[in-house]
Order: sequence, then C-alpha cells, then structure tokens
Amino acid sequence: MVAISAVSASFTVYCLANAPLLAQGPDNDADEIQEGAEGRNKKVQTSIIQSLYNSITDSFVKLPVDKEVQGSHSDSDISTTIPKSQDTDQTSNSPWYSELLGVLESLGATLEHSDTNESKSDSRVSLEELAANESDYMSWLTGAKSKLDEVALQVQNQDWSAFTSFSTEEPENASSDDLEQNMESTEEIARARTVKSRILEQISAVQAQLNRQVDEATAALGSAVQNMLPPQLQRPWIAECAQCCIDRDIHPDLLESTSVRVSSDICGQEADFQAKRAEKICQDFAKFIGVSASSVDVRDIPVIGIAGSGGGFRAMISTLGSYRAMHQAGLAQCVTYDAAVSGSSWAIAALHTYANGNPYQALDSVHEAMKTSMFSTSNLSEFVNENDGIAKRVFADIAARYLLSGAKSEDGHSVTQSKDGEAGARELQTGSIQKTATLLDRILGEAARRGHQAVDVLLPEKYQTWVSKPQSASVPLTMDELLQAAKSTLRTMSVPPLSVVDLYGALLFRKLIVQHIKVGDDKKSDLVLDPKWVKLSAQRPAVDQASQPMPIYTAVRHFIGTDDNDPDKAQGHRYQWFEFNPYEVGSIDHGAWIPSWAFGRPMVNGREQLKIGEAHFGGIIGAASSAFCASFDAMIMELYMAVPSAVRSAMDPLLDWIEHGTEVSHPIPPYTLYNPFYIGEQSSTSQSDKLAELESKPLLSLMDAGMENNLPFAPLLRPERNVDVIVCLDSSANIEIMPWFARAEAWAGDHGVERWPWGARPWSADPLRPSKAEVKLDQSTLSGTRSVRESVNKRIRDDNIRCVVFDQPVASSPLPRKNGSLPRPITILYIPLLPNAKFRDPDFDPETADFCGTFNDQWTTEQIDLLADLASFNLTQEVSRIRDALKVAYKRKRAHRLYEEGLDA
Repeated sequence: MVAISAVSASFTVYCLANAPLLAQGPDNDADEIQEGAEGRNKKVQTSIIQSLYNSITDSFVKLPVDKEVQGSHSDSDISTTIPKSQDTDQTSNSPWYSELLGVLESLGATLEHSDTNESKSDSRVSLEELAANESDYMSWLTGAKSKLDEVALQVQNQDWSAFTSFSTEEPENASSDDLEQNMESTEEIARARTVKSRILEQISAVQAQLNRQVDEATAALGSAVQNMLPPQLQRPWIAECAQCCIDRDIHPDLLESTSVRVSSDICGQEADFQAKRAEKICQDFAKFIGVSASSVDVRDIPVIGIAGSGGGFRAMISTLGSYRAMHQAGLAQCVTYDAAVSGSSWAIAALHTYANGNPYQALDSVHEAMKTSMFSTSNLSEFVNENDGIAKRVFADIAARYLLSGAKSEDGHSVTQSKDGEAGARELQTGSIQKTATLLDRILGEAARRGHQAVDVLLPEKYQTWVSKPQSASVPLTMDELLQAAKSTLRTMSVPPLSVVDLYGALLFRKLIVQHIKVGDDKKSDLVLDPKWVKLSAQRPAVDQASQPMPIYTAVRHFIGTDDNDPDKAQGHRYQWFEFNPYEVGSIDHGAWIPSWAFGRPMVNGREQLKIGEAHFGGIIGAASSAFCASFDAMIMELYMAVPSAVRSAMDPLLDWIEHGTEVSHPIPPYTLYNPFYIGEQSSTSQSDKLAELESKPLLSLMDAGMENNLPFAPLLRPERNVDVIVCLDSSANIEIMPWFARAEAWAGDHGVERWPWGARPWSADPLRPSKAEVKLDQSTLSGTRSVRESVNKRIRDDNIRCVVFDQPVASSPLPRKNGSLPRPITILYIPLLPNAKFRDPDFDPETADFCGTFNDQWTTEQIDLLADLASFNLTQEVSRIRDALKVAYKRKRAHRLYEEGLDA
C-alpha cells in the first residue's frame, strides 16, 4: 500500500497542479509564451514534458519493487527508508520504466536545443537556415511523439500488480489473515489502475500538445521550403498550370458528355476516313505504281500501314529518315495508317503535330532539340524561366494530377473506394452490344461528337435501352472549383498516382513536340507551341480531311492473371494491346473504346465523375515509350543480350533459377490513370471474361508496347481495318535475335487473323531464351521452313538487300479455313536498320555506334544526319522492290473484288 500511496499522491498532486496548464495549452499561457518563428513557444512544450519527467521520476525512483520490502512505512519517510543502491538496482530492471526514463531524458535534453532555435528564429536568417531550423525542430517533435507512443504502450501493458505489497495469487490453505491481506491487495490493484489511468492521461495531454506543435511545425517547414523554391514550383504557379486542363479554349469538349463504345469494329469516323483517304490518294498511288489514275478503282487500292519500331532516339531519327525517303519517292502519300511503338511514336507525333506531315520540318526541329539533354536540370530551369506560357502547357497535366491527388473527402480522410459512386446507369450495356453493326457504330460515333441528342434522333426505339443519357458532371471554371468538386466526387474513386512516367512524358513533349526553330548560328532556337497539340484529338482535323494518314500510338497493359494482381500467384500473365488514335482510345484485346477527347476523365458505370480536359499528349507518348517500366525479367534480358555468348552460358542457370516472378514484377510503376471502362463493384454484364476483368479495375496502367512486340503489328492486323500492306521500319537493337514476327504470328493465331503470311521470318537466328509458347509455335508451324529463313537471311546480309517481301505463307495456318477458300494474305515489307556497303560511310553500323544507344538523348548535327541519311539511303535503294510489291497487292485485291462480284478479272 505504501508504494501505491506514494505514486498516487505524487500523480494526484501533479495532475491538480498542471491541469490548468494542460487545459490552456502552450499558446494561451501568457507567462510562458515568447515570440518566435510562426508564433510557436517551444519553452512551454518543453516545460510540460519536463514536469512530467520530474513527476514520474520523483515517484518511481522511490518505488519498493522488491516484495520483501514491507508496507510499514508512511509516505513521509519513503525516501529515507529505501536505500539509494536498492532504488537504482531494482528500478533499472523494469523494462517500461527504463524506456520511460530514456524517453523523458531525451525530451528534457531538448530544452537547450529548443531555446537555441527560438533565439535564431527571432534574428534575421536566410531561408535555407530557417528551413533547416524548422526541419530540425520537426524531427525532434516527431521523434518525441513516436517515443511517447511507445511509452504509453509500455504503461498500458505494465503488470501493475508488481507495485503492490502482496501477490494477487491466492495461496493454497490460506488462513483468514492471508485472505484479509489479499483483500487489501485487491484494493491496492484498483488504486494502481487509477494511477495508471492518470499517467496515461498526462501522457495523452503531452501527446496532444506535441501533435499541435507537429502540425504547426509542418506548416512552418512547408512555408519555408515553398519560399525557397522558384516561383514556378510554388502553389500559385502550379494552379495556373493546372488551369490549362480546364481551359475551354483548349478543351471545348468539356461541355460534351462521353460514352463508352464496346465493339470489335472500327468506329464510324474511321470508316469514313478510309473511304476519303482512298479517294485522296488515288492519283498518287497510280503514279507510284506506274498506271493511269483513270484505270484505278479506289476499292482496289491497298490499305497501307507503316509500322515503326521502338528503339528510343535511334528509332525516332531513323524513322524520320525513312519517311523523308518515302516522301521523296511518293510512297508516303499513299499511306493510310502510321502506327508506332516507343521511339517511333516520337517521329509520328512530330509529323502529326507541328510538322504537318513534313519530315524535313520535323528533322529541322530535331536537330535543334537534340543539342541538349532533356534531363538537364539547368536546361529545364532555363526553359521554365524563359518560356513561362509554354511551360505551363507542358506541365499542365502533372500540375492538375498533383493537385487532384491531394483531394480529400469532406471529413478529411484520404480518397477511397466506396459504393457511393456506383449510381447512374451505364451508358452501354456491354453484354448486349458485343459485335455491334456498323450503322450503330456510326450512330454512337456521332453521339460521342454531338452528345446523346443524336442517339435520341437516330437510334431506333427498340435499341434505345442500350444507351442511357449521361448524367453529366458540371464543368468547373477554375481549379478551386475543380478541387472542391473532387473533394466530394472523388471520394468514391481511387486516385491514380503520379509516377516518373508523367514527368518523363512532359520532358519528351517539351523536347519533341514543342517546335525548335533555328534563328542563328550562335543563338538559341526559338520555341513555338500551338496549345492544341497538348491534345491527341487535335490531330483529328487532318485525318477528317484525309490529308494525312491516321496516326496510331500504342501501349500495353500487363495483365498478371489474378484478381488481386499478385505476382506470386501469376500463372497466365499476358500483355494486352491498347491504342491511341485521334478518334478513340481503347483496347484492341477487349474491344472497348472511348473518344480520345474524353480519355483521362474519371468514370464509373459510364458516368463521368469529374469534368476535366483530355489526358495530356505528353503523358500518352510517355506511356508509349516507357521502356524503363519493363519487368525485372526484361531488364535482365537487356543485360543478357549485351554480354558475350560465353557469359550468357554461365548466366543461363541463374536466369532459370530466378525466372519465377520476374516476368510480372515491375520495379518502376507504369503510367496510371483513370480506367474509363470501370463499372464499380457491381457484377459485369459483359459476355467477355477479358472485358469483365478490365471493367473491375478502377485504374488503368499502361506501358511501352515493346514489352510484347517492338513492331506494332497488333493494330494493323485487326481484321476490321482490312490493312493489305504493312511496311515495317525496324530500328530495334539486337535486331537478328528478336522474336517480333513469331509474336505477331502468335497474336494473329489468337485473334483469328487468317491473312497473316504464316511462317514469315526475316532472320534465321533463333531468339535468345524463347518462351515456351514461342518454342511450341516454331515446332508446330515452322517445321521445314528453316531453309527459307536462311535464304532470306543470306539475301539481307550477303546480297545487301534492305527490303524483304513476305506476301505468301510458307507454313501451314493453324486456323481452320472458312468456306474452304484461301484468304488473301497480307503483304509485309520488312526494312531493317542495317549498315549498307553502298552508303557514303559503309563502316557505320547503328548497332555498334555508341551515340545510337536507345536512351542517348543528346546528338550532334553530324550524328543525326549520319543516321537519318542511312535510313533514307536504305529505303531509297529498295523503292523499286516496294513498288513491285504494291503493284502485286493492288492486282491481287482487284482480282479478289471481281471474283466476289462474279466478274472476270
């Protein structure tokens, strides 16, 4: 009882003495407050902590924890009864007491440090010193808070019966005196628990003060850091950047409501474009193949698609060089589609923005842009300081996503997923409109452009149950309005995180889409940006008029194969193709599409949750070329291909051992944004398992399509596009051992593409470490074709051929024949980036030249000219071969049409 009485009395006095102080808080104690930075008073805080320290240590330093010490002493003589040595030895063995003593000693020791900081805050100090002081103080505060949390836990879990004079266990054969003593022990335990509660209350009071000080210190530190930043990185400038995302002059489609289209067919606008493009290029095509325009029926003109490969800046420059040669030869004027993967996307982007299809203009800008590295902080700072208006356009999407990512619900909790956002009918019931008719597609296309009024007028009444009028969100006029709407609206949705891909895309946009115009030999180039080029949909007018081919940018989604995307459970992981074109963005593998101007809006069940401008074009080209988001396995393979064959043999066992999980693990997160096809937690009505899986995910993560295939075969092989000729511009590294044709053949088989020229392979070398599927494919479809591949390989290497034509299958098709007829095969023209013995520099090999590295972003004028000229030379050398192949494709298509119509060729 003595022990409990001592603790109880001491803490009762402490609680009574300090209750007013704790109730007031440090900011209200007039005697203690001294003016300091941000009006804080660290002395008051330290005084409270010191009081707690003194009270606890004064009480517990006298505790007789040895149970042999009897409770015959009064409160007044405890300190003289307990020897000092006994106190030290016994109390030091108490784990919670030792922790408490260490914490309070640490907090007490900060008194002098706190005084020092306050004296500094009153003097004139630099922003850097102020930020450092604030940072030090906040570190102390957070450390103190963390340790007090540990102390509170220790006090909570302490066996307080150890501080009573009697055991709580009832001994056997207990006498009446023992039982009476145990009753007294029970009373002591109750008093001990009361003391425990008082201790916890006082610690909670200190924690409350610390929490308040942490909040104040955080705000002060943030203010100090903000004041250190250049104006462009402070909140007002960021808000001005973000405002561009809701600028109606740039994004007039903010006034429109969107819809989701679920169909494997192309949209009506693209079908119209194909017809217009055939009319537009008729004379150019006739001229290229050497026939009179009057003899050409536009229905017989082959649909030609360019397939530009990945390969970073090497691919971009060589692709522009190839386009320059095609432009000179008249071939570029006959193309219907420009498709690209990764680095070639940058070339296509330049051609379809400021260059307006002119490769000479694009190369002029590239010459200037490549003089400096886009990763240089000094260059970036100079760009932002000297080009404020352009910089705001470049970083608008990052700024908006940054501000939105901080949006909170009204009660202050982080944005989470709930069922509140599932209200509203889905615009298209996907289970009902799989494989819709072309007429309906056109109607829905008009709906995407003109709103639901077109559906009300044009759609037959019996089909109107498939479409519901969108419940449109209001259009915000300012970022403050947008953020306010986000607080209530986005509480129902997961918020896509910003990633390194967002910044990478902005830097790419600044380097490659902002036009660099040379103004003098010694002067920096002028920078020009038409604000509309921040949008993919801005490339649509040229496509509408059929004056340019339709650009197709590509990316892939990595489906792990499990509901929770747990790599450890992955069994059937695969890459799913997505494409971005001026009309639509969507999934080739799922057959789900949304207008490009609406891509980036948060949606649930086909209902817009927030009105915001379309996703920045920089983010799209960033995602399309984010090779650094590769899986761990792909990263290892890059190293594997770079080492000598002897080292590869030694690496094989290691790669076999670590292979599990590495194919589905991505160290760097991919580009992530709202999934426009998300339907919430309700059950999907889709008849497709693939689509149902996509609809269940609130966010969509996309990465470089080169993870699956470095040539964009997938969008050009879609049967509904009816592409007849694919011109492959391959600038890949390790070009001879890449399995791009094998993977394209596998994709064609999975998607029922009958027209693929089965067995087409430009190289005889087998891929390094092929997948099981690739091995199985080679064994089943390529038996007996090795001699053909070796012959092709010999023509490329020994005969200096730079265009290989595949227009007939050399292996049997794995697909069953329809109606017993053989399909008309697609013609593939394969043009690899290789050295040329006839070139002005026959020893130049892009494979071995250091400056041609995939990620080298700083080139001299001479280096750019050397690579672009080689690509132009290779293609020009093969123009006659290309012409002959296109003439064959034209005659074949004409004969097929006449046969279908029952006419003689």
